[in-house]
Parts: sequence; structure tokens; C-alpha cells
Amino acid sequence: MKEKNFAQARQVLTDAIRQYPEAAADAQLYRYKMEALGELIGVENRKIYLNNKPDTLSFFNHMYELYVTGLQCDSVEQKALLEKQAEDKKAVSKFRAGVGQSLLLYRKNLFNAGKFHYTKKSYAEAFRFFDMYVRTKTADVFIDAKGNSILTDPDDIVDASVLSVLSAYGSSNYSGVMTYLSESLKDESLLPQLLEIGAKTSAELSDTLQMVRYLEQGFDAYPDVEYFFVTLVKYYNDHGDYAKSLEKVHRMTTLYPQRRDYWYMEGTELVLLNQYDEAIQAFQQCVNIKADDAEAWASIGSVHLHQAHVAYENFDLPKSNPAYNKQKNAITQLYRQACTAFEQARKFDEKNTSLWLEGLREVYFKLNRGKALRALEQYK
Repeated sequence: MKEKNFAQARQVLTDAIRQYPEAAADAQLYRYKMEALGELIGVENRKIYLNNKPDTLSFFNHMYELYVTGLQCDSVEQKALLEKQAEDKKAVSKFRAGVGQSLLLYRKNLFNAGKFHYTKKSYAEAFRFFDMYVRTKTADVFIDAKGNSILTDPDDIVDASVLSVLSAYGSSNYSGVMTYLSESLKDESLLPQLLEIGAKTSAELSDTLQMVRYLEQGFDAYPDVEYFFVTLVKYYNDHGDYAKSLEKVHRMTTLYPQRRDYWYMEGTELVLLNQYDEAIQAFQQCVNIKADDAEAWASIGSVHLHQAHVAYENFDLPKSNPAYNKQKNAITQLYRQACTAFEQARKFDEKNTSLWLEGLREVYFKLNRGKALRALEQYK
């Protein structure tokens, strides 16, 4: 230190603290290390001021190490004080105030270091600085003898938390995301993005309940953000909770009655809930919006065909029963409706035989339309 070889002083102190328990328990050595780091920071600071090829990364890293060392110094000293106070109630802190003042000089730089790395997309490094900045807002070294904070930070806890979350997520640091997510959610301007990050992070941490909470919160406030809607519907469908999915889809058809895709999804959910008449109405909305919607026509045909199957399975009346012909005609009518729908699907998308070919084969057979059935043989 006397020779002003501060880099070597820092290294000697670092090695001593790492290797020897006695050194690691000596607060004075941490204070010396802080002084060495302060000088190294000063060298780079002067280069920055003079625009003389400064090493910005070294400046930031020395500053971060200064914070780490200062907190270690205070922790070691406080532990020793507790032991001394058991014997001598007059024992007082020697380093805390000075540590706080040394660190206070670089508060703005600490935050700016995080922003520097963030703009470079070095998200893990950015989080390191933002995390230190936020965590030390309540550090004991910044509390004076009267119990008041000596910090002059602006009211930026929400902004800093947002940047911490974004940096943590960008570096797949999911525990870091959750550390600051709650505070960051106070930023309403970025709330949709932050809720999405919260949901995705919860999924990564296998916290399904929390994931759903964020998704529900997001969908409730921002139904127009596709991520919340699509992810919720998929989640509930995957878990067989089709009624919950239908709630979400129905909200979308109410909000956007001219969106064909939402009506198609509603029809699909209604089929899964065995609500076939309502499903047909939903698919009919699709073709009302887009008359050549082959997929919706095929779905209408499939529902009518399924209804015909169910009616046929339940048809056990003898011919002598007055209701025999009525029920038989009702089944035939279902096949006719299915036929009409499949033919529309064929008309509007003849190349996509998966939509209508098997359905038409069955209804032509059931309706005794042999010529039409034979004509389908051209399709493979």
C-alpha cells in the first residue's frame, strides 16, 4: 500500500482472506482491501474523466468488489462486536460509518453498471449489479447513528426491480426473477410483459399454481394479449378442465365476435364438453364470418355425424311403435345435415381430403347414394 501498488495489495489481501481463517475474521484487513480497491477505482475514474482509454469493465468490477468487501467488513466486525459486548458493553463499531461513506460514493455508478451490461445484453452481469444495488438499499452500513438512511438514491426501487427481473430472466436466473418480481409488478406500463415472465418463470420452477395465478391475472387484465389466453386454454385442456377453457374462449368470442378463430375454439371446447348443439352454433358462426371455411364446415359435419351415431345406438324401438318412423327420420336428417356440411368442406377445400372424405363415404353409404359413393373412389 505504501508503494502504491494497489493491485498487488488487493491480491495479497484477497489471498490471505481466502486461505487463513484468522485473516477472514479480521475486519481491518477488509478495510485495507477497500482502500486498495478505492485507489484502483480512482485510477480508472480519472481515465474516464480525461477520456484516456479507460477500462470500463475494470472500473465496474472493482466497484462491485468494493461493495462485496464493504459488506464483508461490516459483517465480520458486527460478529466480533457481539462477542465483545458480552464482556464489554462499551464496545462500538469502528468501521461501519466509514464503510458506508466509501460505498455511498458509487451508488449511481453501481446502477449505471447494471444498465451498461443490460444494453450490451450481458444479462447475467447486469443482474449482478442491479441485485447489489437493490439489496444494499437497506444495508446497515447506510444507516447512521440516529437510525436514518444516508442514501440519496432516487425513488427507483420499482425501476431497479424491473431491470433486475428482465436481466435475471434474460440469463435464465429464475430464482433471481422471483426475488424481484413482486416489486416489479408495480410498474403498470410493463405489467403484461412482467406477468408473462412470471408465468414462464414459475413454469421453469415447476410452480404450476403460481404460473396459473399469473396467467389468470394477465388474462383478466389483458385479454388481448394472446399469450395469456392461449396458454391458459392449453393448460386447462391438458388437464381435462374443458369448462375452464370454455370460460376463457367465451370471453374472447364476446369481446371479439368477428374473430373466426375464437368461435372455432369455442366450438371445439363445446364438443369436448359434449354440448353438440351449442358446438354447431359456434361452428356456424365461423361460416357466417367466412363462408368458405372448409374446416368449420367439416366440424359441423363431424358433429352431426356423431349425433347420428348416438341416436342410432339409442334407437331400439320396434316398427310397431308409433314413434319408430319419427326417430328413424330424425337419424336420416342428421346424416343429411352431415352430408351437406361435408360437401361444403369438399367444395371449399377439395385437396384436403382429410376434412371430408371419410365423412362423405359414411353418409353416402347411410343415405344409399351409391353413385356418389363410387365417385369417391378416385380419392385415395
